[in-house]
Amino acid sequence: MAEQPLPGGYEGLYAPGLDLIVLDSRLTDVQRRCVLAHEISHARHHDAGCRCDRWTERRADIEAAAMLISPLEFAYAEAVYEGNTLGMARELNVLPWAIEAFRERLHDNPSLIVQ
Repeated sequence: MAEQPLPGGYEGLYAPGLDLIVLDSRLTDVQRRCVLAHEISHARHHDAGCRCDRWTERRADIEAAAMLISPLEFAYAEAVYEGNTLGMARELNVLPWAIEAFRERLHDNPSLIVQ
């Protein structure tokens, strides 16, 4: 893994030819952990760098959310913040897209829901 300023609004990327994850060095701690988890998903699947389709990006988001959020912590934050995405994201130390991706994961696999 390497960190450096990235152009064009990129927060991170996976370079499959080099088997290297590069993160923008200007990311906050929360951004860094979320983007790193997202790029780890791309690396696990040997995705084709920046030429990924929407499905591949969504899969990376969902897998990143699974790495970062436990079902029990999600249930707690959802109850405390009454489903408010921003409040939940702050509580769980993730970006809002990770909350939305975790919701999609729960929709696809209801057995993960903590009652």
